[in-house]
Amino acid sequence: MIETTVVGSYPKPPPEGQGFEVRKALHALERGEVDASEVEAARDRLVTEIIREQEAAGIDIVTDGHARWDDLLTPFARNMAGMEIGGLLRWFDNNVYYRRPVCTGAIEWRGPSSVDGFQRAAEVATVPVKAVIPGPVTFARLSVDEHYGDHSEFVMAIARVLAQEAFELDAHGARHIQIDEPALLTAPEDLELARSALGVIVDECGEAETTMATYFGDAKRLGEDLFTLPVHRYALDLVAGPENLELLRGLPEDKSLQAGIVNSRNTRLEDKSSLSEQVEQLAGLVGADRLRISPSAGLEFLPREKARLKLELLAEVGKEGA
Repeated sequence: MIETTVVGSYPKPPPEGQGFEVRKALHALERGEVDASEVEAARDRLVTEIIREQEAAGIDIVTDGHARWDDLLTPFARNMAGMEIGGLLRWFDNNVYYRRPVCTGAIEWRGPSSVDGFQRAAEVATVPVKAVIPGPVTFARLSVDEHYGDHSEFVMAIARVLAQEAFELDAHGARHIQIDEPALLTAPEDLELARSALGVIVDECGEAETTMATYFGDAKRLGEDLFTLPVHRYALDLVAGPENLELLRGLPEDKSLQAGIVNSRNTRLEDKSSLSEQVEQLAGLVGADRLRISPSAGLEFLPREKARLKLELLAEVGKEGA
């Protein structure tokens, strides 16, 4: 059996023909018909629904689907002194968007951004819940720095705030913490900086297993030096980055892999036998005990029904795996 997980996000809109409670609640809030508690209650129900779908599909480690977030960065930027929320930009090469943070002063932590959401998800779930936070390099590269004037200082300032978030997540029971660093794939010059910045965060993760997640491409520009970054597990996208397979020959024996093998950006359902062969190959490369399989990235790009079918297939392949 091979353990299964998700990368982070999950489709928020319900299957076609069903009402979207969160959207209705937000519109009612704008009209002054309800207060913010109604929106929060609708989001709580959505989180429960998303977790139940992942569990029913057979996924071993779930997330809350980022159901309370508009994007990966905004919830954290809003809780940082010195950060403002800017305009919309495309999220990498996808047809979804994020709000670009703008640093206007010294960055300081103003309290947890994701702990309450993690705790509520953990209360609902019957399997482990993975906490997800943005990586400092990705955060910096997708932001505007109007204060520090030095990329390294900016990244390390973000890392210190995210380290406090990680400390709180660990203190509140998170045993799996994923740090998302997709922007690192096209910034090999930041590898040494990433090592220092991730070290600051991982040092505060306590007993939690840490995963650094990359997606939307391959890590060949980073090479096997990628595996010197101070985390327990590396999440690699083997759909958009098939060249990542060759890198795995250099995975150290004390490190583990989260292999993204199901396409999170295409509705076509994969062939089960092909996935099983891929898992067998991966298990032969890194060892079944060090392998976890997942979608290639967050599932927000898919309709809810397609996401569910892909997770069911992933779970089937995992249960029958090496």
